[in-house]
Amino acid sequence: MRPPTESEIQQAAIQLGHIEPGEPVPARIRAKVAKALQLAVQMDSADDARDALSAGFVSTVSTTYADLTKAGLSDDAAARVVAAIAPHVWRANQGAAHAQGPR
Repeated sequence: MRPPTESEIQQAAIQLGHIEPGEPVPARIRAKVAKALQLAVQMDSADDARDALSAGFVSTVSTTYADLTKAGLSDDAAARVVAAIAPHVWRANQGAAHAQGPR
């Protein structure tokens, strides 16, 4: 991960209310702001990955429901099947730690 630039640190310090525009960023604030910027990038990446995994779950569940109803199951029966498999699909899509344990 690249360190934030001086201008990024300056802008973030202003937005966070630590300094006024044109003021230098004190050393003790500089390190904190740089760390906050790096954590924000990591959080954005994690959010993007989580959104992609959630979309996979929704796609799988909705496709399964549609396929079951097209195959002749009633709406209620298809909903029950999807409800039964949804936890497994969720764990498979999310890679939850507890999904890897013994059964």
